[in-house]
Amino acid sequence: MRFRKVRILYNRRSGPGVSRFLRIEDAFSRFWAGVADDIAWYFPASREESDRQIRHALDDGADLIVACGGDGTVSTIGSALAGTGVPLAVVPLGSGNGLARHFRQSLHPVRAIEELAQGTVVPLDMGRVNGHPFLVSASIAWDAELVRAYDRLPMRGIGSYILAGAATLPDYTPQPLEVSLDDSPPEAFDDIFLFTVGNVSGWGGGALIDPDADAADGRMEMLAGRRRDAPRMLADIAIVFRKGGKTLPRAIFRTFSRMTIQRQKAQSIQLDGELVPADATLEFSVETHALRILVPDKPTP
Repeated sequence: MRFRKVRILYNRRSGPGVSRFLRIEDAFSRFWAGVADDIAWYFPASREESDRQIRHALDDGADLIVACGGDGTVSTIGSALAGTGVPLAVVPLGSGNGLARHFRQSLHPVRAIEELAQGTVVPLDMGRVNGHPFLVSASIAWDAELVRAYDRLPMRGIGSYILAGAATLPDYTPQPLEVSLDDSPPEAFDDIFLFTVGNVSGWGGGALIDPDADAADGRMEMLAGRRRDAPRMLADIAIVFRKGGKTLPRAIFRTFSRMTIQRQKAQSIQLDGELVPADATLEFSVETHALRILVPDKPTP
């Protein structure tokens, strides 16, 4: 594909500083010379600044926006592009990179840039919960609480998530939940420690919810587990990286387009790696084909 105006938003907080940026800048110069007529860079320091820069880029006629960063950065930029028709591209720089992994992009930034130069644009659904958008996953139980502990750790990556999870699980008290999926009768859960909703195949870091998930079918995946089953599920955690969480012993797995969750009290939820305050009632929905995304024609094996 060829683009007239490409605008790149680069999160300087993702990964090592100047040296990585120089390699990425050089990769766009080398591999995109015949792909883009005009490339310009933005360096947002906040979500508000990112939104302003995207509006400026769109007003200037940009026909591709590139997000360089982790899933939080990608989600911020991608949700701002929803409904515009302007495609998103991702250069993965985070620790999870759930969206890039779903589309089997290289996790090496320079290689990813080379792959995208030969890419194609495909549709992508976007999830919402109480109006808040997400592209990768949302969590409402212990799997949300561990994000708070993870953010306090100096290291990134899947190992840090495991440490954060081990530190928070003993003190986590499940809330009773009443869950309604699409037009089905409400289902009661009173002992849930894990409750995740996936818009793509996994959380990030190689951990899978459903490896067969379609990110453009108008449906999302719900994965839950009861606290009494936590020791067995966590003992088999390696399965999550091979076959997906839906295959864990005693896992509760559903697919849906609309979901309502009633909790006893308001509590923060996790959206694409970020904690967001949320009411006791949670309304999930899918915006089918809300986005267009540039992905490799020949994904990394």
